[in-house]
Amino acid sequence: MYFLVYVDDIILVSSSSSTADALIVSLGTDFAVKDLGQLHFFIGLEVTHRDRGLIMTQKKYSMDLLQQARMLKCKPIVTPMSSTDKITAVDGELLSSADATEYRSIVGGLQYLTITHPDISYVLNRVCQYLHEPRDNHWSTIKRILRYVRLTVSHGLHLRPNPSGVLSAYSDPDWAGCPDDRRSTGGAMC
Repeated sequence: MYFLVYVDDIILVSSSSSTADALIVSLGTDFAVKDLGQLHFFIGLEVTHRDRGLIMTQKKYSMDLLQQARMLKCKPIVTPMSSTDKITAVDGELLSSADATEYRSIVGGLQYLTITHPDISYVLNRVCQYLHEPRDNHWSTIKRILRYVRLTVSHGLHLRPNPSGVLSAYSDPDWAGCPDDRRSTGGAMC
């Protein structure tokens, strides 16, 4: 079963219609619930139904984000971050107030994009640590992420039924990798 909750809207995806129906009935005892049927679009999330599951993408959302950043025609790149780049709090020049506001807006947009692009979670986590005082090297990292998004704009998640019921989780930690405070950072996908 898969959930996505946004304020008072819930996407529920299950390979068992009886389990999904039971959950809807259970939620209906405490909340006003309205089943809108088969999902196609949900706040920037596009859903295509296939015989073997669902494909979830954010193509239009990605294109809108690239347009907002004025990077629709940027040169695509194959990785969201270089393995040798180290992002710190003190390197580079502070962004102007207007540029810092734009930086925060783009970072917020990228955070919502991680629903279908978990591959940018780690590097996005790194740049989010500097929202209070973004610098030009942080902005360069954001631009690299956007160049990667341009290459992967049609990528998404393929959700398939799993009869086993086993929950899988993946983690990508960076033990003591932050150059500012030696804290560990990581990205996880469940």
